[in-house]
Amino acid sequence: MLGFNFRAMLWIFMEPPSDTPTESDAAPSAGLGSHPEIAASWPPPPNQEHPIAPKPRRRAGRVLAICGFLLIPLTLVVLFLGTVIRLPYVIFSPGGATPVAPIVEIKGARTFPTRSDLLFLTVSVSNQRPNVWRYLQASLSSEDTVVDEVKYLGGSTPKQDLAFNEMLMTESQEDAKAAALRYLGYEVPVTGSGAVVVAVTPSSPSEGKLRVGDLITAINSEQIQRAEEVGEAIQARPAGTEFVFQVTRRIRQRSATSPTREIAIKVESRLAESGELKGKPFIGIAPATKDLKYEFPVDISIDPGPVSGPSAGLSFALAILDKMTPGSLPGRRDVAVTGTISADGVVGAVGGVRQKSVAACSAGAHLMIVPVGEEKDASGLKCDGMRILGVESLEDALIVLSHNGGGRIPPRAISDPAPAL
Repeated sequence: MLGFNFRAMLWIFMEPPSDTPTESDAAPSAGLGSHPEIAASWPPPPNQEHPIAPKPRRRAGRVLAICGFLLIPLTLVVLFLGTVIRLPYVIFSPGGATPVAPIVEIKGARTFPTRSDLLFLTVSVSNQRPNVWRYLQASLSSEDTVVDEVKYLGGSTPKQDLAFNEMLMTESQEDAKAAALRYLGYEVPVTGSGAVVVAVTPSSPSEGKLRVGDLITAINSEQIQRAEEVGEAIQARPAGTEFVFQVTRRIRQRSATSPTREIAIKVESRLAESGELKGKPFIGIAPATKDLKYEFPVDISIDPGPVSGPSAGLSFALAILDKMTPGSLPGRRDVAVTGTISADGVVGAVGGVRQKSVAACSAGAHLMIVPVGEEKDASGLKCDGMRILGVESLEDALIVLSHNGGGRIPPRAISDPAPAL
C-alpha cells in the first residue's frame, strides 16, 4: 500500500502556497500529471515527515491592528472628556495648621510671652466644579470628602457663599475677643440688628418658606439681635415645635435696593439626621448677624490671612487668653484646635474635622481639640501620638489643656462679666 500523508494533503486543499494559482485563474488539471513538482515527490519516502508550513495569522493580525487603531483615538476621547466634563460636587481636602500667636496682637493690656503654639486648622475647599478624574480620585481617597454642590451651597450662589464665609470669619474673630475678655472679667457690650439668612438647606423645614436675604428680627415674639440667638431658640424646644419668624423681606429678592415688607412665617423644626446637628432640632438655615458691633475695652487684632469661615473661633479665644495670662496654656508642645465660639464661650460644631485631623497630624500636634460629638469623625484617620478630645465650652478647653501638659487654668474674675444681650 502506498504511504499517505493525510496532513500534507489536507494542507494542500485548505491553504495553497502563495505562488500557487487560485481557483479563479488556474487551468483545469486532471490528476497529478499536471503538477510535476508534486508528482516527482509523491508519495514521500517512508519515515520522512512532510514539512508543514505554520498556519498564517493574517486574519487575527488584521483584527488586532483594527482594534488598536480604534482604541487609541477612543482612549484620547475618554481622557479629553474626563478632563473637560465638570461635575456638580464640592471636594473637601486637608488644609493647613497655622500658629495663632503670631497673628494675634493685643494693645491696651499686659501681655506675656508664649512658649508653644496653638494651631488653628483649615480645610481646602474646591472653588470650582471638579472634572471626572478629580472626582474619582477624591471619591477613592480616605482623606477627601465629596459633597453635593446643591447641599453645600444651600440655595446660595458660589459668590454669595464666599461672602457669607468671609462674614463668618469676621464674626468669629469678634466673638472670640468677647469670649476671652468676658472670661477674664471685662464687660463687653454687644449690639446687632437681627439675623440675616445666608443659606437654606435643600429639603429642610425652611425650604420654600425662609429665603436667602431674609432678616429675622423675632422668633415667637422674642427679639433676635444676633445670629447665635436663632440656634439657641430652635434648640431650646423639642423637635416638632412650630416657630413663628418675624421677617423683613425684599419684594424683589435679587435687588439690594428693592422695598421691604414685614411678614410672619411659620416653620416647624425636626431632628437632623446627619451633619453637624445630627440628633438635634433644626430648621435648615445659616444665619449671620446684621450690623454686629462689640465695644471692646482692649484693642485686639487678628489677621488670619485669606481664610474664611467660623471654625477658628475657639483657637482665637484660647490664643488671646494665652497672651493675656502668665504661663503657657498649651504647655511645651503644639496643640491643634478647631471649633466655633460664641460670645458667651459656647463651642459649636464645625465641618471637615476629618481633613483637619490630617493637617494636625502633619503639623506634629500631640493633642487636637474638637467640638464635643465630633471626636469620632476626627479619629477616622489614625495618627500615632495625637489625642483627640471634645469640648463644649471655652472653660472645657482650658481644663483639657491643663490635664494634657498645659499650664494652669487662668483665674476668672471674682464677679462674672455681664451676659450677652
